[in-house]
Amino acid sequence: MVCGDDGMAFRLVEELVYRHRENVTVVLPSRRQNHGPQISRVPMVRVVENDQLDEDAFSAARIGTAKALALMVQDDVGNIHAAMRAQEITDIRIVVRVYNSGLGNRIEGLLGDCILLSDASMASPSFVAAALGEVEPRYLPVADRTLYVTTAAQAGRIPGPSWTITAADAPGLLLPGPDHPPDLVITAAFRKPRMFAAASRHRVRRLVTRAWDEIREILDRKLRFITLALLFIILVGTFLIWEFHNARGDMDDVSLLTAGYIALLAAAGGIDPDLTAPAAEKFAHTLVSFAGVLLVPVFTASIVENMVGRRMALEAGRLRGPISDHVIVVGLGNVGIQVATQLHAMGVPVVAVERDERSRGVDAARNQGISVVLGDASHSETLENAQVRTCRSLVAVTSNDIVNLEAALHARRTRGDLRTVLRLFDPDLAARVHRTFGIGTTLSVAAVAAAEFAAAMTERNVKGTIPIGRHLLLIGELAIEPGSALEGAPVSEIDTDEHIRVLAISGPGETTWTPDPARPLEAGDTVLVLATRRGLSSAVERSVAPDTQEGL
Repeated sequence: MVCGDDGMAFRLVEELVYRHRENVTVVLPSRRQNHGPQISRVPMVRVVENDQLDEDAFSAARIGTAKALALMVQDDVGNIHAAMRAQEITDIRIVVRVYNSGLGNRIEGLLGDCILLSDASMASPSFVAAALGEVEPRYLPVADRTLYVTTAAQAGRIPGPSWTITAADAPGLLLPGPDHPPDLVITAAFRKPRMFAAASRHRVRRLVTRAWDEIREILDRKLRFITLALLFIILVGTFLIWEFHNARGDMDDVSLLTAGYIALLAAAGGIDPDLTAPAAEKFAHTLVSFAGVLLVPVFTASIVENMVGRRMALEAGRLRGPISDHVIVVGLGNVGIQVATQLHAMGVPVVAVERDERSRGVDAARNQGISVVLGDASHSETLENAQVRTCRSLVAVTSNDIVNLEAALHARRTRGDLRTVLRLFDPDLAARVHRTFGIGTTLSVAAVAAAEFAAAMTERNVKGTIPIGRHLLLIGELAIEPGSALEGAPVSEIDTDEHIRVLAISGPGETTWTPDPARPLEAGDTVLVLATRRGLSSAVERSVAPDTQEGL
């Protein structure tokens, strides 16, 4: 069962029907609204129309005979309420779509056989990685370790067992054998790595560029020139005072540099060239004192002008001062704010563009110190205000495909070599845009997340998922039952092909990572595996007792 009628619900229905071959019942308000017409045309789908997810709707959808329920409505409270209603009716696996990830993490353990997932949280790492041109930093806590995907060079910096994988299109090569070179590495670390080398570079670059940008913001061009001139006078005057103090009253004892400076001042009419060293020292004291007195009000005026300018720029929704090597994030919806937040946390300068100044994402971004430009990103002047000419990449993640496409085309017209990342709902449109316009990366939040939602619904043994390119690797658990085909068999009996890898075995009171291939499997063991869907299904069948299989 799937409840919802937006794009995410439609993609989930397609995933369940076309890839998992499931019969699906969809509860939605109307066949004629939102994605109702598209959902109704999918084969093997039964549609139940109801405005509320109440007992009547669940009864009409025959929830008692359903394998799993997905609540995809864009309302966290309503979804959680519906989940509790469904659990009162029947014992069913429930997958809940949430927007507030913090709320989901706090209550997930209280809802029984219920998983709360955020499609924005699933998709945002893909956009971040595409914006930086790097490996997607996927993390997944499992048992007493954290699994993460990275390159071989990065994985070598943190000790822990690792397994090579590839992003090849052929599903059989997701877990390659020794004859195929690996593309990526999955490493099991004791804790989530706090910092990769790339993140370190981003932070250092950000500190340097931000310090220089702050200096340029504090002082505009005229005040900057005056301040530097006064500082130069103070430094040179201090040097002259030291020289004159050591000259024992005779100008002939000063250095050639100081004598030249005195001659320059004399030519400019500043002082008498026949001055003695004490007189010249007195003049230098006067010069330094005068410059010091002027420096304080000039610098104060610079800071006041900068603060006022920043306030006016904030109210007008534009940038104050220059910025470079930044990422422009267009759209501060649920996906956009997560992308901007993750980039900011990595130390990457971010400029967000949002049309609606009342959007919750605007306040959230500003509270984190992220610069926000208010305006329509489909207009070139808005991107100019975001300083697109000096940015490193542009990520367009609004909910409007046309706005995202226009923003990317305007940006590429300004800079032909700019890395652009687009959020597009329709995968076919995304592929054609990539081919026709040469757009760097096109991603669909629904397409990225639908496979993970479907896996959570159909596979009770799935504990997590790791997207690799267009494929999905599953983290699954096998409970070895008495009398099953795997009882007494060695670990190598599972770890035999390119569709599954044994990560660890949990026994009474201990977890053994990378177990000995000759170790016999015992009833009660829990085997943690990394697998494709095909590999996991085959292993699950062999891990259960024959009578259990008959019951299934």
